[in-house]
Amino acid sequence: MHTELTRRRILSGLAVGAGVAIAGWNPQAKAWAAAPSSTPGLRQVPALDGTLLLPADASAFTEDFGHLFTRQPQAVLTPGSVNDIQKVVRYARNNRIPVAVNGQSGTGTEGRHSHSHYGQALVEGGIAIDLKPLSRIHGIAQGIADVDAGATWSTLALQALDTGQAPPVYNDFAHLSIGGTLSVGGLGGTSQRYGSQADNVEWLQVVTGTGELVTCSRSNRRALFEAVLVGGGQYAVIVRAGIKLIPAQTTARSLEFTYTDRAAFLRDSLAVMRAGVVDDQNGYAEPKPGGGWTYRLALGIFHTAPAQPDVAAVQAVLSPEATAGPTADLPFRDWLLRFDPNWAALKAAGFWGSQKPWLMMFVGAEKTPAYLDTVLGELTATQMGPGPVRISPMDARTLTRPNFVLPRRRTNEFFEVSLIRIPAPNHPDIPGLLAQNRRFYDRAVELGAKRYLVGSVPSLTRADWRAHYGARWASLSDLKQHHDPASILTPGQGIFG
Repeated sequence: MHTELTRRRILSGLAVGAGVAIAGWNPQAKAWAAAPSSTPGLRQVPALDGTLLLPADASAFTEDFGHLFTRQPQAVLTPGSVNDIQKVVRYARNNRIPVAVNGQSGTGTEGRHSHSHYGQALVEGGIAIDLKPLSRIHGIAQGIADVDAGATWSTLALQALDTGQAPPVYNDFAHLSIGGTLSVGGLGGTSQRYGSQADNVEWLQVVTGTGELVTCSRSNRRALFEAVLVGGGQYAVIVRAGIKLIPAQTTARSLEFTYTDRAAFLRDSLAVMRAGVVDDQNGYAEPKPGGGWTYRLALGIFHTAPAQPDVAAVQAVLSPEATAGPTADLPFRDWLLRFDPNWAALKAAGFWGSQKPWLMMFVGAEKTPAYLDTVLGELTATQMGPGPVRISPMDARTLTRPNFVLPRRRTNEFFEVSLIRIPAPNHPDIPGLLAQNRRFYDRAVELGAKRYLVGSVPSLTRADWRAHYGARWASLSDLKQHHDPASILTPGQGIFG
């Protein structure tokens, strides 16, 4: 009865405050018809628990966090159930209508943001799926949480903390959706130990491009499970997940060390990771006002009283070039949200809605100095704005998902080198910054590097994608054909054309 009442209310035009209800798809005009409609040959939309609307204001679904593109969906699905996603994906497949889940650009008051910067989650002329209604934490047990894909990591982390637990990997920006980051990997300061967020998933519930609802894991439908994780939204829509949890400490000791010598900074970054003396590790290069760069290690040691952090063990592996900076003890909840004041300051200064051509690459440790010669030799403070270049070491052994393709390297060690560009809102040459990204990307690939899927790389070709995935390309093409034969899912990635 609830479903039918919702259906009647929408079709009667009473629920049109957020847009106009859709009756169906007109295949001849390749356009939606508003309800009520008697258009000949109209393909009726199935009854839904939620709404499928021609949005009166689709601004939250026309851009992503990068604000580099505007793409206009023709319809927005606000699902009342997972069944709605099945129905709409099946309907879209039959009518060759593209579909993408949009984490939203954060233009509204809720502060939700997309984890893409170059239009990957946008869908021109298609259906944008708003997963906000599917954001429930179904349960938190010992070692695992059962969550909807639309829930944010901050919501999960804070609820898990009430049980004395935490996700192993946590984003610097806490308010991304769980489904969104699992689609691209999801990295944080603990990735040196625990890999990506996608490495810490026990199971997934997904809707494939054929509308099939599947629960998959390493032991059940494993090929689909591994394809969806870090899959760029190409094979299925993630609707629910089992996320690993680990015991949480009560306090985090924050430590910082600065460098003027880049080689010493890189050596110490690797030494800290190898020694395992911290729980959280990030590294940054920040432009000096007069030119050149300062390098900074930002570290965290988690502990619970009466135990105390072993700072001496950290200092023992650092070189004499390390200059100790500020230190502080934070309640673990505050540690998880420690970057929120930074984001608030950027919003207050007008930077949050500016165009952000980020570039995120993974480079073998032995090739990182050569890549930094290119990147840091050309970048200027104006091109970066208040954003840093993140230079953080990684251990390939923690990254177990096949789609997280790794750079060519001699050892298990490599560096994430990410341009967290936040240029001024009136920056005069965004196209120039994107062209620069392409040059940096080509140089990185020349050195055997791989990319993170959310960055801004112009003019990627099929050959670029084949080279990116290497030996995995053929199997991924087969999986795409099997699970999304109409090729409707997440066209903004451009992986399969």
